[in-house]
Amino acid sequence: MSDKLWTEEQFNCPVCLDLPNDPVTIPCGHSYCMACIKDYWSKDDPNGVYSCPQCRQTFCPRPSLSRNTMLAEAVDQLRRGIPRSVVSRSIKLKTQKRLPSSAVQCDLCQGEQKAAVKTCLVCMSSYCENHLKPHQTTKALKEHELIVPTANLADKICTQHKYLQEFFCRQCKVFICWLCTSNQHKGHESVSTKAERTDKEKGLSEMQAENQRRLKDRQQELQELLEEVLDEVGREKMEQAREVTENLEAEIKELQRRETQMKDLAQSEDHIYYLQMYETMCSPLESGDLPAVQVNHDASFEPVRDAILDLRERVEDLCNLELDKITKKGLSNFTRKRMIDFLSLSLVDSVNFTFDPNSAHRRLLLSEGNTKATLQGEMVPYADTPQRFDGWTQVMCGTPLHSQRSYWEVEWRGRGSSVGVAYGSLSRKGSDARAGLGYNAQSWTLELSDSCCCALHDNQKRDIPVTYSPRLGVFVDLNTGTLSFYGVAESLTPLHTFRANFTQPLYAVFGVGSGLRQ
Repeated sequence: MSDKLWTEEQFNCPVCLDLPNDPVTIPCGHSYCMACIKDYWSKDDPNGVYSCPQCRQTFCPRPSLSRNTMLAEAVDQLRRGIPRSVVSRSIKLKTQKRLPSSAVQCDLCQGEQKAAVKTCLVCMSSYCENHLKPHQTTKALKEHELIVPTANLADKICTQHKYLQEFFCRQCKVFICWLCTSNQHKGHESVSTKAERTDKEKGLSEMQAENQRRLKDRQQELQELLEEVLDEVGREKMEQAREVTENLEAEIKELQRRETQMKDLAQSEDHIYYLQMYETMCSPLESGDLPAVQVNHDASFEPVRDAILDLRERVEDLCNLELDKITKKGLSNFTRKRMIDFLSLSLVDSVNFTFDPNSAHRRLLLSEGNTKATLQGEMVPYADTPQRFDGWTQVMCGTPLHSQRSYWEVEWRGRGSSVGVAYGSLSRKGSDARAGLGYNAQSWTLELSDSCCCALHDNQKRDIPVTYSPRLGVFVDLNTGTLSFYGVAESLTPLHTFRANFTQPLYAVFGVGSGLRQ
């Protein structure tokens, strides 16, 4: 992509004519600020037909909006003054399909690189399936010797005899050709590179298992540390815990990198490359003993408590409302900076964390910028949409959780409500378990009432006797697969933690009970 092919203005949102904030792409392919397109559609056809401001293509029902992460990164780079040529290369790299590190690239491919399927010993080149065709159809080329894809072929040719090094001398620990076995290395223990690889594969499998065990242990240690400090310690331990957290996260990142390398290596057909990389994989990952964080049960949690109360003052008092209500408020500032810094929370898109009107049950009235849902007796005349819950009185947020760690708070009133998360694949139709929050494998929730609450997933319940808590904190860590709920009052009270392998994007979902407040 050349600098001359585009200008910065081409990135601008067609509505506000500026670089887009929180860019989204609609089904026709055009991109806008999320706020701009939402505002435009709020003034569109009242019959539920929505159109693109540029091409005028119409949509019914209203399309759901998802963040265009590639465009967002490009816009961020432009705002920071990064040259267009760098941005252009960044976009190009992100659009290209990634090849495994062990894959051999085709020598003739231009632009997007494809993996080679064969290497020619005569041409000294590697070819993808498409560029290999001349060797399969041309008479002269059919005589060439083809081998499995081999990178850096020239380095694997015996410098003395000019043959491919297909053997490994265990005594000298070098790669040799077939002629070397009867000359300089005569009498040495020499085996084919394939046989030597087979001998090493068991060791690689053992290293993979050890790496996975260690990765799991470190992730568990990190989660326990976060929960321990969040539950019981105050400001004086946060700095020490942050240091341990950073060390654990660095080791987890390195273990994940090695895991990827091992998987790629196991797929390689190049025996010489395999044996060379095997020695690198054998080197142990250095890890000193991590300093422990001693929990002082008498430590003050005052800084976090004060920050929570400061945030609560910003929320409208809902105590006098007659109907069941549920309010969600994402953290969009740094009033709780100490806790946010410690947890390393990434609060991307928290400002736009709102209910999706296309998903709300018709008995739920949305208000206050789609951050409040109120259960009422009469049906709201919403348009028919595939996303709308028609059995359970539930509503889903419009965008998935983008951050690896996310925290938000919820206020609820009434006889019963549910707060949780679900995959976007959660069924929306009917009143059976497939659509009920927590009653299936696609969702996790806390069911709430005045006197107790219940943790629910895949129709498995666990009663949690707690005092009435009108405000909940929800913490999701996608790295460790944990979903934690906290009662928020004078202090944070741990209620329940789910542990799961989240395989799809998560959405916040809320259910509002049917009883009226007396």
